[in-house]
Amino acid sequence: MSADTGVEIELTSDFIANNFVEQYYAAIHKDPELVRKFYGADSVMTHLETSSKEEPILGADLIHEKIVSLGLQGGLACIQHLVAQSSAEGIVIMVVGTFARANESVCHPFRQTFILGKMSPDDSYAFYLRNNIFAFDDAFHGEAPQHTQPPHQHPPPQPQPPAPPQQQQQHHHHHQSEKRTCPTPPAA
Repeated sequence: MSADTGVEIELTSDFIANNFVEQYYAAIHKDPELVRKFYGADSVMTHLETSSKEEPILGADLIHEKIVSLGLQGGLACIQHLVAQSSAEGIVIMVVGTFARANESVCHPFRQTFILGKMSPDDSYAFYLRNNIFAFDDAFHGEAPQHTQPPHQHPPPQPQPPAPPQQQQQHHHHHQSEKRTCPTPPAA
């Protein structure tokens, strides 16, 4: 129970996943230097941008270097679906959406899977990003990216303090509708 408000907040896997994803993509787009804080020494990332096999990258420093080298700052990720599940060792998160780099008129459909690991077996609410697999859909299908109008440049959402349970539900849906404003590809 919070001493400040007297309201009990249940930190579900969905709540943690939504907050993590908002903060992670905000860091990627605003200041990739902040991304390092999400990872640990045993973190692993695989980034598939083409159909070629990419080797996993191990450790916070090398993952940070890779993310900075991708030139994602100023881009826009539109999250269309987010699914989270609790596991014995943390939370598994799957994200589906589109991504456009800054000043790019091509929106790339992508999928990303995160595994948040517990920082300590004694703390059920402290996590770090243990595994990260990112792939543009065209990496699997060998398809060219879809040309669409550039997405509206909304600033990434700012991290918000946890809302009381009744407000959490409204807050979640509000962000879902904002995130669904991604451009859709023209019908073939």
